[in-house]
Amino acid sequence: MNKLRLIQIIKKAGLVDTRKEAMSLIKSGSVKVDGVSVTDIYYQTRVNKVTIDGKPIKLVEEKVYFLLNKPSGYSCQKTETPNVMQLFNLEKEIQNMLHTVGRLDVDTTGLLIVTNDGSIMHEILQPEKNVWKTYVATVDREISNEGIEKIKKGITIKMDMEMYICLPAQIRKIKPLTYEIKIKEGKKRQIKRMIEAAGSQCVRLKRTSIGRLELPGGLKEGEFKEVRKEDLMKIFEN
Repeated sequence: MNKLRLIQIIKKAGLVDTRKEAMSLIKSGSVKVDGVSVTDIYYQTRVNKVTIDGKPIKLVEEKVYFLLNKPSGYSCQKTETPNVMQLFNLEKEIQNMLHTVGRLDVDTTGLLIVTNDGSIMHEILQPEKNVWKTYVATVDREISNEGIEKIKKGITIKMDMEMYICLPAQIRKIKPLTYEIKIKEGKKRQIKRMIEAAGSQCVRLKRTSIGRLELPGGLKEGEFKEVRKEDLMKIFEN
């Protein structure tokens, strides 16, 4: 087995979400190689020589793909509790390597892709793919015709103390106080900010599809379904 940097080993094992978190773990002194603490983030070694807090690291080569109907109250970040990974009853080695493809807010429900395949995560999240993501939003009061037109043309929202012009979106009313909204972006709390900018408040939000990949019917909140990589490619079908 070839040598890898400690950062790569820790990330491949699914113990952290980011490079920064891996660096912090190494610098904390928790990582040992052949029983000796190593704090050099550029140190290279073989996986079978590494332990964290005395436990050996294992890498899982099997690629798995899941569609999760995310319930409200669960974070997509592993460092927060409760988080969506706690909904999976799998072998620990596999569960530790799972990551979400993109994120949903804690109080947003619906379709979430979860996998340990980093290559497909990158492919799906590429901005140039221009994939429509469909949401159903329940609001506190009807969005005005003027607000709907602004959303369709590209409404201006506040992001990190700056004003941001959204790409044109699709919106249609499907029943009183309920709208289907489609966007190609994925800014933090974007749908909710768009609705606020249109003069209403979002009280409930659910993602129902990503591209042509839909939330499976009959999949209850908190439940997941294993799928094939080929199934995820429906996202890019015209």
